Amino acid sequence: MTDAGAPATARPAPPSRVVRAARPTPAAGGALRAGLRAAIGVGASLLAACDRGAADERTSYVEQAVALAPEVERATGLRFTTPPKVELRSAAQVRDFVRRALDEPEARAELDGVAAAYRRLGMLDEGTDLREILVRVLGEQVAGYYDPRTKTLYLVQGADSAATTVTLRHELVHALQDQHQNLDSLLQVRGQGDRTTGAQAALEGQATWAMFGPAGLAVRAPGGWERVRQTIRQNMEQMPALSGAPLIVRETLLFPYLSGAELARAVAATGHPDSLVRRLPTSTEQVLHVERYLDGDGTPPDAPMAVTLPAPRVGSLRAQNTLGEFETRLVLFQHLADLGTAAQAAGGWGGDRWAVVETPQGEAFVWVSAWDTPVDAAQFYDALGQWVPKRYPTARAAAGATTTTARPFTVDAAAGGAGGRAVLVRAGEAGGRPVVLYVDAPAGAGTDLVDLARVTVGR
Repeated sequence: MTDAGAPATARPAPPSRVVRAARPTPAAGGALRAGLRAAIGVGASLLAACDRGAADERTSYVEQAVALAPEVERATGLRFTTPPKVELRSAAQVRDFVRRALDEPEARAELDGVAAAYRRLGMLDEGTDLREILVRVLGEQVAGYYDPRTKTLYLVQGADSAATTVTLRHELVHALQDQHQNLDSLLQVRGQGDRTTGAQAALEGQATWAMFGPAGLAVRAPGGWERVRQTIRQNMEQMPALSGAPLIVRETLLFPYLSGAELARAVAATGHPDSLVRRLPTSTEQVLHVERYLDGDGTPPDAPMAVTLPAPRVGSLRAQNTLGEFETRLVLFQHLADLGTAAQAAGGWGGDRWAVVETPQGEAFVWVSAWDTPVDAAQFYDALGQWVPKRYPTARAAAGATTTTARPFTVDAAAGGAGGRAVLVRAGEAGGRPVVLYVDAPAGAGTDLVDLARVTVGR
């Protein structure tokens, strides 16, 4: 894949609390970010050495934190109100912490819902355990993490000293951010995945940008920042669990670090790096398109539309959430394998909401996306029409039923599971906005699961 995982101009990196996919708990998220951050730190240590000498192994981490604090304050434009708290943990303690966080009831429920949505979109194979993937990824390398619940920065005993120094600088940024924006409460938001990922990208991006130092030689040299970004991806490829994870896991983990850092760099260039924390992005759209976040012309950022789904006509609601522009790109790219098409088709995204519905015949998926213009909606509608046969190779367009606003498909049992499946792509309107409805349901349940006239769309 190109740098951005899937379509994105300069993309950044990892995690959203526990992967965007694992958006569930702040604590787990901190640890998940730590796993990928370690990969960044290992490769970044040589780059960071351009700015500072090797960390004095005789100096305690607490003393290092105190020494680094002024540098972190300059990079973020924020000030520590209290000294950061630093403690050590063993690698085994970190792994146990991650497992416990992922096993919290709310975290497990949300993660299960997200995994079900990804399966229906063909982003995860049937039977794939998303939780175990995350645990494996985190178990590869962890140098440290910041836990907003305990307001403590944890460093792992025995970790590579150079990587730990880089990690310490990164986590100090999170400790500082938490003193100006309640990270714990921010990460506890449920059912708003795209909004959470956008905010996390800003926080991780600022920490990544500050980690290398805006004035660092590695960044200032011609092509330096691009080399740093390449290093991050190369180090990811050297982590077997992460490099072998599904595309949706790899790229959502990387997004906050890469694309978020691009956003942080743009905001820092305005001379007010602190504004990024004081006014966090509300969507991945604002991260992917920096101009939609920055308000140099005095207009507010392009706010996402809130899409609300009615109760399903058949079955019961199991889970619901949002994808956002970034994950919509990934979904399209996964099966179309065309970065340009995926980016263009997702580019007019305005808002969305998906739901996993349990019907008497089995699991169904409903997704309504709102678009900025009718042309944007038409592009996405056409892209989904091409995407369905790629997602389901045995999908057949229903004879005589395809129109300019509706494309029904049938999928035989070999590709869709017992009894086969029915898929519908429909263009329409909701709340005066152009929308596209996607339904994937067991054949016996039919696709008439949501009344589009009862869908609401608003800012």
